Amino acid sequence: MRPPKPVWMSQEDYDRQYGKEEAKVNAKEELANEEHTPALKEQENSPSHTDSSTSYGVGRYEPSSNNAVTSNNSKEHSNEDSTKSRIRKRTHERYDKEERARKIERERIREEQLKKHELELASQRSIDVDQIVRQHYNERTHIAGNSRRNLSPIIKLRNFNNAIKYMLIEKFTKPGAVVLELACGKGGDLRKYGSVGISQFIGIDISNASIKEAHKRYSSMKNLGFQVILITGDCFGESLGPTVQPFPQCRFPCDVVSTQFCLHYAFETEAKARRALSNVSKSLKVGGFFFGTIPDSEFIRFKLNKIPETVEKPSWGNNIYKVTFDNNSYIKNGKEFKSPYGNMYTYWLEDAIDSVPEYVVPFETLRSLCDEYGMELELQQPFNKFFVQEIPQWMNKFSPRVKEGLQRSDGRYGVEGSEKEAASYFYTIFVFRKVREYLGE
Repeated sequence: MRPPKPVWMSQEDYDRQYGKEEAKVNAKEELANEEHTPALKEQENSPSHTDSSTSYGVGRYEPSSNNAVTSNNSKEHSNEDSTKSRIRKRTHERYDKEERARKIERERIREEQLKKHELELASQRSIDVDQIVRQHYNERTHIAGNSRRNLSPIIKLRNFNNAIKYMLIEKFTKPGAVVLELACGKGGDLRKYGSVGISQFIGIDISNASIKEAHKRYSSMKNLGFQVILITGDCFGESLGPTVQPFPQCRFPCDVVSTQFCLHYAFETEAKARRALSNVSKSLKVGGFFFGTIPDSEFIRFKLNKIPETVEKPSWGNNIYKVTFDNNSYIKNGKEFKSPYGNMYTYWLEDAIDSVPEYVVPFETLRSLCDEYGMELELQQPFNKFFVQEIPQWMNKFSPRVKEGLQRSDGRYGVEGSEKEAASYFYTIFVFRKVREYLGE
């Protein structure tokens, strides 16, 4: 007679210990006993039958043991099925995740190849650079709308650039002024002009997505106190006349024309640069100021001069920014540009600019053109010098939040580390004053 199988013992171990055939015989005997001795069964199932010595008896414990075995087996099968289901689910999830990662990587490689091809075509003048620029800023507008600005890895650089623009705008913009900003982007300077009390702001940009975002920004602002007109148009490749004609509320000529971080796009060709400056001069009243920010051509020359002649594609930068020229014609030409126009390089800035084609703006060429269009140079300084000159009088003007955003690790104000070269040295401010009307076209 076999004892009942303990709950913790597997059926295989139980059969091995007590014998499989014997279990079958015992089961038949137990069934016969149950059929012919119902009284005994009732007696053993009665509450009074509690003798522990009967714990291995047939009548009372064997049926109970069989129920326990069946229940345990069911649980084991259920747990096994559940485990297999979880394993299958995890396998599918891992496969789906890996497939998504592969898809993203394939898309990234495809976009890089497409971007590289577009840049090659741009360097060969086989594609309209405006198309690349427009597409880039449309995409950046979408990306910026889905990101948190305060988490940007270049937040200090952004703060520094904004401080430069605050200083520039306040220094050369009078209360009540009418301002035209060419390539205004998403309207990031609206507050800056509001701080000096202008009366009208006209913003024009080639990216329709940026103009839409500027409209949203303007709609969310309160108490600006001046009129805002936002227009989609090509500021450098076309005359502004047809662009602004549908907006009779624009009060031309303006007191200020501003181009922030954009005039380099106009130096693709001489015709484009002239069109840009013609638009500026025609829009500006005599005595008004044309100011902006551009890459410093002297700093670019300084960097190029340090690169060996054997380097086919001169490049420099750091983890924040990178500049790459498509060829070394500058070096082969005795460290001089063959022409003031069309000297293309690609510019990458972390979390801001994705290898977009830009053009060197030789400052003396810009100065000569502005003089031709009736504008004289008032001021030109690299960002670092202009900042050092202006920051003392701004310490009481900037809010605590702005000052905190400009504070370096050593307690002073400005930018440091990798961001210093990308902003403080790479860019320069310029200011021209219109002294006479341009009598050309």
